[in-house]
Amino acid sequence: MNTDQIAARFAHHTMTALHEDGLYRHLRFSDPDNQYPFELITWPYNLVVKAGWTFHFDIDATPDMFNLFRRTAFPGEINPGYWSEKVRAGRDEIEGFNPDLFEQQVKQYVVHSIREGDAPRGIGAEVTREIFELGDISHEEGARVALTDFRYDDWTFGDLSEWDFSDYTPGFLHSCHAIRHGIDLWTAARKQVAA
Repeated sequence: MNTDQIAARFAHHTMTALHEDGLYRHLRFSDPDNQYPFELITWPYNLVVKAGWTFHFDIDATPDMFNLFRRTAFPGEINPGYWSEKVRAGRDEIEGFNPDLFEQQVKQYVVHSIREGDAPRGIGAEVTREIFELGDISHEEGARVALTDFRYDDWTFGDLSEWDFSDYTPGFLHSCHAIRHGIDLWTAARKQVAA
């Protein structure tokens, strides 16, 4: 699922303020069908998002965390790289094995080896069969074992220590989009009240 599909989940959400007292906020967001509800809770230097996953962001330099998220991404967009650095609780849920990234890297390596003349004839079909069809590549350990164990006419994938198959998890990206959309809804509501 790409980031645009995740962002679309929040297109019809509305906000309910459960508590608002300056930087102390507890906001709930949901759509009419209660699909993908989430909450944002803030206090000085802190923001917690509860969206099926829970992440606690903390930065000493920014009392109003809404300003941090607004300032560090273009309007309507997210900045998972920078925002992930600010997570205090939920760090183990930020990145994880991405099977699509694994498949992409393996295929690119095989194509490169074929173009360079390093790979034997028939390598593409054998990689497809042995790794993608028969290998247990639904998790990183299985994927690495499949690559390590692969041999075809003395050809191997070589040293795999530098290969990285991790990416931001769907849960972290979902939470980033929830934060962004929630802040945008809250900002629009404040402008409407001021008008």
